Amino acid sequence: MKKIFLLLSLTILLSGCYANENNDGFKGNNDNYKGKNLDIGVVGNELPDISNVNYRYVKLNEIFKNNNINFDALIITSDEFEEADNPKYVQFFDKVTYPVIFFGEKDFRMFAFTNENMSIENSKDNNDSFIEGFRNIDDEREGMKFYKFDENDTDVDMLVRLFNYLDNLD
Repeated sequence: MKKIFLLLSLTILLSGCYANENNDGFKGNNDNYKGKNLDIGVVGNELPDISNVNYRYVKLNEIFKNNNINFDALIITSDEFEEADNPKYVQFFDKVTYPVIFFGEKDFRMFAFTNENMSIENSKDNNDSFIEGFRNIDDEREGMKFYKFDENDTDVDMLVRLFNYLDNLD
């Protein structure tokens, strides 16, 4: 009987430890990003504070006009998707040298912003990604997508996953 109780206790204890495993920021309780300092441009709503991340809030039109503004990445939040959907930004997205991330995306694809003949309205589908983005490398576009693992994933969880990804880029 003691062996069964001990085995049951050990199983419960070990399964509890597994649930808290960080897994390099891709699953689990992500309370902080621990990578290099990142300078992130943000177009849109204020994002949660994350350690080692400096946010610079800008207007999309401001960086469109000034090509000298540089970031480790640019995040465009859902409240600014309508502005980013303007065809005048397609050339900016084609030439930008840092990753561009669309945060809070739902039910449409990123190419609504990056293709001249597309818009949010005509690129709707059942896209489940919460974050979709890209970076331009040697005249090619590398895409990225991040999904919520479950309904308990918070914006902080998603941002930590994103920043861990960005920290590992070449």
